[in-house]
Amino acid sequence: MAPIGRLPAAVALGTLFNPLNSSMIAVALASIEAEFHVGIAAVTWLAAGFYLAGILVPPVMGTLADRLGPRLVFCAGLVTMAVTGVLAALAPSYPALVGIRLLQAFGSCATMPAGMAIVQAVMPGEDGRPPPRVIATISMVLTASAAAGPVLGGFLVSLWGWRAIFLVNVPLAAVALTAALRWLPKVRVDGAKHTLLPRLRPGLLATCGQFALVNVVFYAAFFVVPLWAQRSAGLPAHIAGLLVLPMAGLAIVMTPVAVALAARAGMRTVLVASAALLLAGSCLVPAVGPVWLVLVAAGLLGVASALSQFGLNSLVFVHADRSETGVAVGFFQSSRYVGAATASTLLGVLFGGGGMGRSGWTMAAVSAVVLVGGTLLPVRRPAPAATGGDRSGP
Repeated sequence: MAPIGRLPAAVALGTLFNPLNSSMIAVALASIEAEFHVGIAAVTWLAAGFYLAGILVPPVMGTLADRLGPRLVFCAGLVTMAVTGVLAALAPSYPALVGIRLLQAFGSCATMPAGMAIVQAVMPGEDGRPPPRVIATISMVLTASAAAGPVLGGFLVSLWGWRAIFLVNVPLAAVALTAALRWLPKVRVDGAKHTLLPRLRPGLLATCGQFALVNVVFYAAFFVVPLWAQRSAGLPAHIAGLLVLPMAGLAIVMTPVAVALAARAGMRTVLVASAALLLAGSCLVPAVGPVWLVLVAAGLLGVASALSQFGLNSLVFVHADRSETGVAVGFFQSSRYVGAATASTLLGVLFGGGGMGRSGWTMAAVSAVVLVGGTLLPVRRPAPAATGGDRSGP
């Protein structure tokens, strides 16, 4: 593998921790609740607290990457993941576990903005975006790791208990850190303004808002399906996690399709197709009962995930200033957890009050808003910053 090909691989390895740990916790909540006797309302803070930190921390990590150097921040995040993995596995009480989980959020939020700042500095594209294959690779890992979280978490909880979902970060972080130290160059983003937030261009704000709404739907599915499977269908944790496996598999398979679709039909088509599939999958959730229907709904959401992750991640580089790549990507990452936090906050009301029916129709309503947004979201640079040509391609 050529060195230039190793760079995206190293960044992708580092960025998988945030989405993986954000969704893997879903199948462990019941076991943690039972061990510490804290109740469902309290135990959901393990998810909600992580998401709230995920909203606030990424722009700060992006600023540090732009100021101190992204490679340093990237590696520090991986070290934090390894240390918190051990500490969480040894947590003697629920308050201690919550505190360690928040520290884990800091580590996992560092790698994405720092990694993309390195990519943008080393592999800039003519239209402001890195090569589509690089964005596709990283998007594929982000989407697949988020969707695979409940699957991996289910098996870990079934085999070794809930502490294993934290301990698994240790070997993963060791591999990612080795790759980062060998393959990531030391770069500094010239001319960074060192502000907490990037210039709030309308296109960047719209892209982040769309991503937040998309993640309300995805994270609602990540939590509602395993909870339904364990509480209503009586399935064990590892089987409950498998029900969202189509989301992970199709997120991987369909990302190259998203690249090809953008090249052929433009980024607008990618966004609209993603939203339409999101709506279709959400509309099936209220009818869930047969397992095959759960798998169909998860499959539709998986395809939508691949298209939206690639499309919206690409647009960040179109609408952000190159000197502020780290903080812009951090702001984009925060929007993921605006959606995730919203979904986890609504979880008790939606699932407790109406089960899959109320949850599904809420997902469908949000998906309808996403569909409208997909038709209106700007996919080109603002005219003063444009260098000519259609920005809707890959």
